[in-house]
Amino acid sequence: MSVPALSELNTLFSNEQSTLKQLQAILEAESSALLDRDMLAIEGTAQRKVVALNAYQKQVNARLSFLLEHEFEGSESGLLALISSYPSDTQIELSAQWQTLKQGFEDVIIQNERNGIVIYHSQLRNRNLLNILHGSKNEPNLYNGSGAAKGQRQRQSLGEA
Repeated sequence: MSVPALSELNTLFSNEQSTLKQLQAILEAESSALLDRDMLAIEGTAQRKVVALNAYQKQVNARLSFLLEHEFEGSESGLLALISSYPSDTQIELSAQWQTLKQGFEDVIIQNERNGIVIYHSQLRNRNLLNILHGSKNEPNLYNGSGAAKGQRQRQSLGEA
């Protein structure tokens, strides 16, 4: 088993890091668009996010293929075994790069989950508002002109109001 050229591994790490930074920027833009309720921006970020995720997946696959090509296991343990085959000063640098990549990916996951929570709550709020407009059961009572609660049978649809 030969030790692959360090420049190849550095290029793989650099490409992954660049794509992760793009993905983080897209998720931050998505978060802002969600808070501003800017539908056009939300749609744009969703499309850009899919492209960035596909690019990142290709880069991860390239890293795994690189490991297998050089007879290392296609996993984190295989990567760590590869890193340990380099001189100790290089090992420290590569390990730091790997930890930065892992942390960046975890940050992307957390930001994406936060955005998902905002989307969920927006959907729930919109659903509740639509239910109120349609006079659905199990929703807060609507009130008539004198302030008395109106039951389901007393409600009028928006078209009848």
